[in-house]
Amino acid sequence: MDKPYDSKSDIWSAGCVIYELATLKPPFRAKDMDGLYKKVVKGNYNKLPSHYSVDLNNIIRMMLQVKPQNRPSCGIFWHNLR
Repeated sequence: MDKPYDSKSDIWSAGCVIYELATLKPPFRAKDMDGLYKKVVKGNYNKLPSHYSVDLNNIIRMMLQVKPQNRPSCGIFWHNLR
């Protein structure tokens, strides 16, 4: 979206990495760059396969929110790990 990167960008990137670790595929896939752009800005990706927990699906869903202000912060994850 041509906006500056910040910690919310890092949350989104980490969500992409976690998704790819689970599925061995990137969350956003398309035949061309225009199609890829459209999927990313709309947040369109397939859910994880059913053998993964609802919690993991929810974490990825929160991390891949299109609007950065709707993504969790690092503090939320740190608090939940304690």
